[in-house]
Amino acid sequence: MPGINGTLGRRRFLRTAAALPVGLMAGGARSAERRTTGGVCALDWTSAQALLALGVVPRGLPELDRYRRAVVEPAVPDGVPDIGARAEPNLELLDRLAPARFVGDGTLAAVQGRLERIAPVTLHPPFDTRSDEDGHAGGQLAFAIAALRGLAAGLGAPEAAEQAVARLDRTLAAARDRLSGWEPHPLYILSVLDGRRVLIHGRNSLYHDVLDRLGIVNAWTGPSGPYGHATVTMDRLAGRPDAGLVNIGSEGWRALEALATLPLFAGLPFLREGRVTILPPILFYGGVPAAERFARLLGEGLAPQHG
Repeated sequence: MPGINGTLGRRRFLRTAAALPVGLMAGGARSAERRTTGGVCALDWTSAQALLALGVVPRGLPELDRYRRAVVEPAVPDGVPDIGARAEPNLELLDRLAPARFVGDGTLAAVQGRLERIAPVTLHPPFDTRSDEDGHAGGQLAFAIAALRGLAAGLGAPEAAEQAVARLDRTLAAARDRLSGWEPHPLYILSVLDGRRVLIHGRNSLYHDVLDRLGIVNAWTGPSGPYGHATVTMDRLAGRPDAGLVNIGSEGWRALEALATLPLFAGLPFLREGRVTILPPILFYGGVPAAERFARLLGEGLAPQHG
């Protein structure tokens, strides 16, 4: 999901939004089945999340089974077509589906001309890859909220974005309530990759901004790349002996148990003292819906363990 400027795409979309069927929008009178006729097709998972968060059932989205396993939320209703691989959608199927609009994050620039022969393409970048490891004004969460509001405005339903932001605020408040009895300590937010390496999330990540909203310190202060993460070996996490570890991904326990048997890692305080929380998969650059899922799961995961 490269850094892109969606201004031109948004302007083009605003000029044609009036042609979209009213029943596509959140609160429309048509049923979910009717709303999948025509409509807006998501070219990637972040766009699918955004549309679903706004109450729009996509005309199609890529790698649907993997979305349901790796992204999970917002849930995709039955009957939504799978349009093929994220990197190489089925153009013949897209032509047959004849959507009124595509929404994408810009990663399919190589075939954008072919897509635009089927329907206009609107860019929706929910993650600012131009920020560095020191973050940027407002942070990724503010960027994601602004992007969702821009998309909703182009779809003619700004109130749908406000409802989504209100849900996020309620989720953050509920997580803070759950953690009110938890003694705060810094957290490493990561996913174990293999026998030594982890994908760790830094200051310019979406997770960092959610931690800020919950009053939790991000234990990782090292560098991170344009998507807010870095790949490091587990021994790099020895600098914060007071920290806990949150692993995102359902396979985390087995990977961490294997690491704990190795002399090099067994002495790490969070492994030795059991300060480890495992969360299900979350799309770390997924914008407002991903932030909401992370806040809820983190509050649920930490509170029973430490409350």
